[in-house]
Amino acid sequence: MNNLSCRLSVGLFVRNALGFVFCSFAGIAVASGSASTASSAANPQRQLLAALTDLATKQPRHVGAAYVAARTAAALGDEQTAFYWLDRLAEIGLGDEIDPDDFGPLALTPGFIERAIRFAEKAPPIGSAAQVLELQCGNLLPEGTAFDSKREELLISSGRRRTIVAVDARGRCRDVVPEGDGTLFAVLGMYADPSNDTLWVASAAAPFMINATPAEAGGSILARIDLARGRVIASYRLAGSGLLNDLSRGKDGSVYVTESRGGTIYVLRPTHNELQPLFPQDTFESPNGILVLPDGNLLVADFDGLALILDPSATEPRVQRLNTPDDLYLGGIDGLAWSEGRVVAIQNLVGRSRIWSLSIDPKGSRISNALVLMRGHPDFLNPTTGVVVGRSFRFIADTKLQTVLPDGTLSALPAGRTGHRVITLMIDFP
Repeated sequence: MNNLSCRLSVGLFVRNALGFVFCSFAGIAVASGSASTASSAANPQRQLLAALTDLATKQPRHVGAAYVAARTAAALGDEQTAFYWLDRLAEIGLGDEIDPDDFGPLALTPGFIERAIRFAEKAPPIGSAAQVLELQCGNLLPEGTAFDSKREELLISSGRRRTIVAVDARGRCRDVVPEGDGTLFAVLGMYADPSNDTLWVASAAAPFMINATPAEAGGSILARIDLARGRVIASYRLAGSGLLNDLSRGKDGSVYVTESRGGTIYVLRPTHNELQPLFPQDTFESPNGILVLPDGNLLVADFDGLALILDPSATEPRVQRLNTPDDLYLGGIDGLAWSEGRVVAIQNLVGRSRIWSLSIDPKGSRISNALVLMRGHPDFLNPTTGVVVGRSFRFIADTKLQTVLPDGTLSALPAGRTGHRVITLMIDFP
């Protein structure tokens, strides 16, 4: 019997509207030489389930591990194991409804429906929308948001159409960059810079974007767009393959971007013309949202929770994980925004999604306060990112309104709908 081990690097279900599956369970080894291991080695989903089981054993209150284990077991058709993890999740405390879309055919079974009712009873809706705006355009597969203060338009990135759509107050849409002009891949996170009327975007190749070619697979770029002219004026390609996801910009002009597949952060310095890694690969578990804080430090969201990157301009910046009140699980957060001394965050990995208000302790060692601003809204279909405009937070409520069909086309908009809905949430903190 060989006492070998295989490095596990299989898909973590870090969701966004584009349906990417990220791989970053770095360093978790599975001993081979047993029937169960042989079975796992032949099936990435079983590898993932084994890794999540190991993680949940080491961290019994890891909500993300339990939730993703349940959906992975459901995807494998293992009803008993899926129910085991859902029951574990009920013991830990999810604080949200479970999302039927995450569980496929299992969601139609009496056992799932019974459990879903119990989760919902413990997580009644919170918050109300100040406005719900329906777009007059579809076929976007949206992900990122920004606000063009000069033109007073909401900017929404499109994974499908390889562009950015500008939306006015009536929901009318226009393309910022010509659709599929060849300068962008699927567009993800964005950052608008009103000082020079430009927009920074992270863009990654995906099979569902229009005019996708095999040669583009694995490609990812950071691009700068002139909003007045509607064209890409600079592009910085990631060396090798990867997935540049979300980004934020520092006061010195440095642009920081998460690389979700490799588990690290890249930076583009004002004095450089290429992306440079801040850390070795697998420093983070599928990093997603990123935010430059007023003190210059970075806040990063990944599968395990939130972390500060201290002194990111230094030669060797440091990572400090943030503790949470009562071990609250704040992993699986997508969009991050700043408003009046607090972080507004969209958590969409577990459950039907929640909008959080988070306060960071002045000493920077923990989240001192966490308040749910909204959950259970009927329009929630995997909200991803949002942007603060004045005293409001605007976000796409339903990025999964349309889905990619097996033949590569998109599902039709629901009857009577003209496009996605953008929710405006007032953020007058108590």
